[in-house]
Amino acid sequence: MSFLLCSLRLLRRAAGIGGFIATAAGAAPQLVLVNADIFTADPAQPRAQALAIEAGRIVAIGRNEKIRALVGPQTRVADAGGRLVTPGLIESHAHVGWDLPTPALALPGDQFRGPGADQVLAAVERAARTQRDWISAWIGVIAARDKRNWREALDKVAPSTPVLLRGFWGHTTIVNSEALRRLSISEDVVDPLGGWWGRDAAGKLNGRVYEAAEDLEQRIAEPSAQRMAPIFAASARRYAHWGVTSIHLMSSMMPLSTTIDTLRRASTPQRWTVYSWAGPVARVSEGWSQIDAAQRTRLPDRIRVGGINLALDGTSLEQMARRRDAYIGRPDWFGRSNYSDAALREILRAALRSPHQLSLHVVGDGETERLLAAMRELAPASVWRDKRVRMERGDGIRADLLESVSEFGVVVVINPTHLPPPTADGGPPAPPSRLALMRSLEDGGVPIAMGSDAAGDQANPFFNMMIACSYGASPGEALTREHALRAYTSGAAYAERGEKGKGRLAPGMAADLAVLSQNVLTVPLAILPSTVSVLTLVDGKVIHDELRQQAKR
Repeated sequence: MSFLLCSLRLLRRAAGIGGFIATAAGAAPQLVLVNADIFTADPAQPRAQALAIEAGRIVAIGRNEKIRALVGPQTRVADAGGRLVTPGLIESHAHVGWDLPTPALALPGDQFRGPGADQVLAAVERAARTQRDWISAWIGVIAARDKRNWREALDKVAPSTPVLLRGFWGHTTIVNSEALRRLSISEDVVDPLGGWWGRDAAGKLNGRVYEAAEDLEQRIAEPSAQRMAPIFAASARRYAHWGVTSIHLMSSMMPLSTTIDTLRRASTPQRWTVYSWAGPVARVSEGWSQIDAAQRTRLPDRIRVGGINLALDGTSLEQMARRRDAYIGRPDWFGRSNYSDAALREILRAALRSPHQLSLHVVGDGETERLLAAMRELAPASVWRDKRVRMERGDGIRADLLESVSEFGVVVVINPTHLPPPTADGGPPAPPSRLALMRSLEDGGVPIAMGSDAAGDQANPFFNMMIACSYGASPGEALTREHALRAYTSGAAYAERGEKGKGRLAPGMAADLAVLSQNVLTVPLAILPSTVSVLTLVDGKVIHDELRQQAKR
């Protein structure tokens, strides 16, 4: 046994030099891919023409002739036809199954700006004439920023029908009195940790619901694994079509146990790393205990729990991101933190005690500064680097904060669909000093990953790459194609602590890869979203195949 282990170590050492690992007992690989333009995301060998796969791992990579020499009678030879081959893409911030409790009421206006408040109320009033069950609708920024007492306004047009309005970006919820009644929410409801209930000057609920309190869809129709599994299975098929082989799921739609059961039932072929949403809870420890409980169960294959996900502030769209300067038109308003200073310190202390990761939604520069100051107060930078804290969004990282982000080893997960931040009022664009950094993060040594923070077509990784590589509001911060592709592969693997096993195409790494329909490194940016994968592999197994022509030995 010791001789065998020694031999394997020597073979792996040789692989690091020559890009080759011998298959067991000299057996031929089960799959060889030739005539490819391989983007490896591996600095030791950035490009190659062919690779060989055995037992779910890459065993050799290099030039065509070298890899063809390994082919045996049972080897499948796939001819890539010169197409670009990449490591399997990794969606670093996904939401699956998030929807309104009933079909959304159609409202006028584009999705971002949406209709004004009066238009929303008129549409609700028309629907309430015939509908007694829930009326729900996606609203845009204009309605979300309207400061009227929404509970009173909705009660006038829908006194007997429950109404739930949601901002399409997930950080605005508005309800009427009938909705509160049906959900058994009384005037003395207690604010959950990380969220709160809006109230008027007299202390009465005003229909606004904020952050961790915005779990009303679960109260209306509690999600079940049986109901959600087909939705997850359909999402997995769509991801496979795009060449996505791993997904980081921000499990904000349902309890962690239900999410795990859903993935078990859905039998999806990709790898899933689940980040458990901690709200609404009364104590920080409750969120971590959910993860500990999940770890004690037998998790399905390719499913792991990565850590906990918390939102430290809202977003600039509803003007709840905590900023260092006031919002335009609101000289006394800087946004707000979801957690007190004491609660934030407890969140960070719990993360220091736990072996799992801490994933934090942080948008405003004021909140970013507060987080970094608390981290510095509680532990040395070397300790934080080992924890590999994730900052989801990271829009508030300014030039003066960049050094601390790098020092603490924070991984920034960029969500391109939020870039650039548009204005809802038709005002001037944000100054460069207020725009999110991307290229500067990479240049400053900050690890970056990329995720859509979206569902449906907006989860398309190539749509997100197009946005990240164009970034018209701040061209100097746009990523190159190579930057974006690394963020979706090796960078994303690093974000979940998985870089030793996936994210690169190199000997010994998992055979997760995608053969793309077009070269995303060279085609015009405008057509990037039309890219699909013609062959997607996970552990060397085909999960999506449109590649009809195979090379013959």
